[in-house]
Amino acid sequence: MVEKDKVMQSLRVKLLALEMEIKHDVSVPIVASFGFIIALVWRDAIKGAVDEFLVRAGLMSEAYIYNFVSAIIVTIIVIVIMIMVTRFSRVKKEKRLEKNIEKISEKLEGN
Repeated sequence: MVEKDKVMQSLRVKLLALEMEIKHDVSVPIVASFGFIIALVWRDAIKGAVDEFLVRAGLMSEAYIYNFVSAIIVTIIVIVIMIMVTRFSRVKKEKRLEKNIEKISEKLEGN
């Protein structure tokens, strides 16, 4: 019977840690969506400024080339940043999960 209690307590700890992690993971896309809205607003502002510069410089006929070049540069930069953030967040997530399990275990042992 003692073994069953330990298994149940271990399962409860892991489920509570999972619940905490799900709550954390839901907040990430919400924050990301607000960041996306900000990015769209800045995109329009920057595109307007670049278009105005190209018109004044008389380079509007080659504007599509500048759009492709800037898209390639931004894509490369964003991919590098995404890789770095993913690696960093994976390590933080593992540490956070371990801490959550420890906290919950301590609370349950105290009860």
